[in-house]
Amino acid sequence: METHKAILHAAADLLEHTPYRDISVERIAASAGVGKQTIYRWYDSKADLLLDAFLTRYSEAMPPVVVGGEPLVNFRAYLHRLAAYLPNPVMEGAYRALFAEAQFERGFRQRFSEIVLKRRQDIARAFVISAIHKGQLRDDIDPDVIVDMVLGPILFRFLSTITPPDQAYVDKVMDTMLDGVAIRNVA
Repeated sequence: METHKAILHAAADLLEHTPYRDISVERIAASAGVGKQTIYRWYDSKADLLLDAFLTRYSEAMPPVVVGGEPLVNFRAYLHRLAAYLPNPVMEGAYRALFAEAQFERGFRQRFSEIVLKRRQDIARAFVISAIHKGQLRDDIDPDVIVDMVLGPILFRFLSTITPPDQAYVDKVMDTMLDGVAIRNVA
């Protein structure tokens, strides 16, 4: 198992410091001190290996999700942590590169979507459903649409602009969404 950890560590390090197009299985193997065949025992492609390395490094660095208490406060705090983490070197290069790779290979796109995007969506959906149950959001809304309304602009800004989303932008997105779907106390 130490060999597998060395491969993941080498791949993640390369993702931090090397453009995706310049990373090869040969380069990862050399950095990890293993042969290419060792890597191909575990992975079908460079993209699959880099996705696993990305997830390993990302999972270690991202703080745990807070549960309990006020779901909308926790949701906002989670999005603040996500926005603060996006400019991290692993995220900056790796996420964009893996997202781009997903555009070209359908099988990889499905894995990337299920493993990376769906995790963010599931976390966000849990906050939204909890807020609906607590009477903070209308119960006639589709939680998946709310998730898309919040995560969509944040990820779009991260992927398509030079300026990553920050906490102020997250607050604007959340406040705009809440303005449309929050329960209002009418006196």
